[in-house]
Amino acid sequence: MLHFVFLLFGICSVQGYFTLPGNCPENVTLQEDFRLALFYGKWYQVYHYSSNGLNKNNCSTVELITKPDGIYINQSRVDLGIFHRFSIGKIKIPTDIENAADLGVTFTFDDAPRRLKTRHYPFRVLATNNNFYATIYTCSYSPLVNKHFIYVWILSRNPVLNDVSKELAIKPLNEIGIDSSKLVKDEWTHCNPKYYDSTPVEPFTFRYPVPIYNID
Repeated sequence: MLHFVFLLFGICSVQGYFTLPGNCPENVTLQEDFRLALFYGKWYQVYHYSSNGLNKNNCSTVELITKPDGIYINQSRVDLGIFHRFSIGKIKIPTDIENAADLGVTFTFDDAPRRLKTRHYPFRVLATNNNFYATIYTCSYSPLVNKHFIYVWILSRNPVLNDVSKELAIKPLNEIGIDSSKLVKDEWTHCNPKYYDSTPVEPFTFRYPVPIYNID
């Protein structure tokens, strides 16, 4: 009986954010001749799409940072206009230069249960010119409910994206089945939060299937 309760709870939790039917889009066209070195510097999230409709953060930025053991991505944000939080994940760089835009990111959470300490996600560059705009997306699939979750970043080197760059940035979205009219414009107000977290927290931009533990 207890096992059934945990199973039911897990399914309900996964249903909450895995909302799109079936598996993730396949054979998605990514940015050609992508160079990670040109992606360094601060990017502002000016529009985003979350397939579960979650919109709790604003003043979001993305920035690559170099550490002795590799390259990391720092996702900084202000939650509810009150809390400044950040999430740091290690970038997995493809060995094949032809797939340079098909990146991965790994988040490690020391205080999480064993099965959730390390989480791997795709981080795919759909389009960018490195100077003005970038379109990034991730997709996670849950076999538990046969549904997937998509998050899209429309990034800009400035808090405001010009119209020409916006059109170029949203052009690839049809290929992953996203209506550009559903993009949410990010708020760049209330960017001086009252509280700052000193340790990384889980990002809103990635989702994972809730594991179902066997309970006797």
